[in-house]
Amino acid sequence: MNHFAERLKHARKMNGLSLQELSDKMDKVISKQDLNRLETSEKLPDSNILIQLSKALGLTVDYFSRAEVRNLEHIEFRKLLKLPKKGQESIKGRAGDFLERYLELESLLGIQLKAPFPYQGFKIQEKSVAEDIEKAATNLRSVLNIGEGPIYNIHELLEDLGIKIIPIKAEYSFSGLSALVDNTIMLMVYNDDDNIPIVRKRFTILHELAHLFLDLSPFDTKQAERICDQFAGAVLLPKEKLLDYFGKSRKSIFINELLYIKQYFGISLPAIAFRAKSLGIISEHYMKYFMIRYNQNYKQDECNGYSGKEISNRFIQLLLKAVAQEVISTSKAAALNNQKLAEFRRDYLDNLVFKN
Repeated sequence: MNHFAERLKHARKMNGLSLQELSDKMDKVISKQDLNRLETSEKLPDSNILIQLSKALGLTVDYFSRAEVRNLEHIEFRKLLKLPKKGQESIKGRAGDFLERYLELESLLGIQLKAPFPYQGFKIQEKSVAEDIEKAATNLRSVLNIGEGPIYNIHELLEDLGIKIIPIKAEYSFSGLSALVDNTIMLMVYNDDDNIPIVRKRFTILHELAHLFLDLSPFDTKQAERICDQFAGAVLLPKEKLLDYFGKSRKSIFINELLYIKQYFGISLPAIAFRAKSLGIISEHYMKYFMIRYNQNYKQDECNGYSGKEISNRFIQLLLKAVAQEVISTSKAAALNNQKLAEFRRDYLDNLVFKN
């Protein structure tokens, strides 16, 4: 039962529950006071309580026997003040839990990936913010070896290069977070709620990537967030491409022009317009006029117009590889995927094609 107390507390917070709420969820088979004693190592659970805890918290029993909890460091939340403390703890807990399982799987397979760039290695200077953002975006595209074209499936691209990305369904006020773990592992989380447009999710991933890629130490929080937004837009839609579409100056733009760009580059209509304004193509006055029209007539359709997906199957692929190569048992694979064995077999192993 090593680290049980710490893991129980972590699991409770991950579920957004108080001690009393957890007791209630377990139909009071264990009191709030006894749960507190478990969390402070004053007592250990018997097998029945352990099973009940696992069911109430939606976890496998294996969860409680893992090593100490991994703590996320240097966390950058978007819209932090709008997210209740319980919500913050739940998101951090779920992200930490998935990261633990992911890193254990990679370790079992002998995989050690490093991010393709140093943490906060590109410094943005106060005297040259706009120029530095463009340089940083170009630099990142070079590091990722993606040229000037659209980026398809940013999630998968970055995960394959060693950055851990975790989609989590959360309340709408949460957009995303970035964190550094053990001073080496770069992690991002974004809200994968079905009602959030895919173009916004793509933007959020790159906004959080900015917190990992850019050194924004000269700026306060509000300025840093604005720079991260500008960086995300610059990475999604390179300067030269936008100049090709619009030229150096415009008095007006057509919605259909923006829709074509959105369809190809996977970027929202406001992000395209803000990008045009930041490059001096349209004026501040026209930008305000555009946003009024957008909010009145087009915002409700932002979920449409881009057919790309943001998803990575890397974790499941590694899990199946580990089972197929007999590195781990199917029961261990199920535990790493936080599933019951029967569920894991049904979802992933029932379609086995050939076995010697």
